[in-house]
Amino acid sequence: MKQETGEKVKALVKSVILSKIDKYNAETEYKPFFQAIFTKEQILTHTIVHSFYTSFGMSIYEQLVEILAEGAGFEAHTQYDLLGEIDKKTESIISKIDMELRAGKRTPDMKAEFGEIKKSIQKGKPLQDPDKRVDVFIKKSDGTEIYFDITSPKPNIKEFVALKKKLLRWIGLRLSINKNAKVITALGLPYNPYYPKQYNRWTKGNMYDLTQIMVGEDFWNFVAGEDVYDDFIEIFKEIGDELRDKIKEVAKEKINF
Repeated sequence: MKQETGEKVKALVKSVILSKIDKYNAETEYKPFFQAIFTKEQILTHTIVHSFYTSFGMSIYEQLVEILAEGAGFEAHTQYDLLGEIDKKTESIISKIDMELRAGKRTPDMKAEFGEIKKSIQKGKPLQDPDKRVDVFIKKSDGTEIYFDITSPKPNIKEFVALKKKLLRWIGLRLSINKNAKVITALGLPYNPYYPKQYNRWTKGNMYDLTQIMVGEDFWNFVAGEDVYDDFIEIFKEIGDELRDKIKEVAKEKINF
């Protein structure tokens, strides 16, 4: 990872954590059973960590993707609006693909699905669409366009199924404006909650092939265009070392039992 990119990553993450520390207010709810089992220090630590965990949401991951992609020389945008117009015939084809996958009547194959949409799509206008919003858009040096939905590593099955159709519609929207565009639509999962085992939650939905789900290390290395994951984790460790004492101070000063 380039030094400048690493510094931007570190600055973003530190700013988020420091902002949370400055604004932190402990809950005053009395929890006698937990306080009888655990020490005050344990409860304080858990409260703060949980507070950081909930605030470190998808928007932060989107910004990190943008930093890494731009560091590699790629064009990158967060909360990007993908404009286009899907004709009725292609909309029906997308719905048919979606329903057959849900019913288990076909095996997920992004290359084949892309081909069906491309063959059908008609020239459209750059219109606003209900599915227009893309979490992160990246255009690589070879012209390949990647449209990411940055997703919780443990979405429920209903969410997982619904996201598939959105990814298919993104293909239709883009090809309606430029039928020759090199397009990838995918889910980006910031980490693998099942590590060191392989991520396997997607198999329950039978909706995606492996090209449409990028998880953890593979995801971050892909957006950066090189193997940066180890450096990436090391930056987070450095931040932890630098802020650990400050977090302990917050526990002592701001939380009263």
